[in-house]
Amino acid sequence: MRIAQNFFQMVGASPSECDTIPGRQCMASTFFILKQFDDVLVYLKSIRPYFIHEDDFNWNFGIASASAGEYKEAEEGFL
Repeated sequence: MRIAQNFFQMVGASPSECDTIPGRQCMASTFFILKQFDDVLVYLKSIRPYFIHEDDFNWNFGIASASAGEYKEAEEGFL
């Protein structure tokens, strides 16, 4: 898990990727592995409009929201 977290962080923090959708997904994955769900939501909320109909994205958004205590948003993600 540590290796995966390092690679996600390396891509997400790189100057060429940090403000892109894949870069934000990588940073969200980094914080997901670290179980820092408030930070996960910062990144997921910034790209949510692009993935509103994607089941995988909504599942991860729901899990992160529930883990951060944002149950209303978690429910929306799961629906």
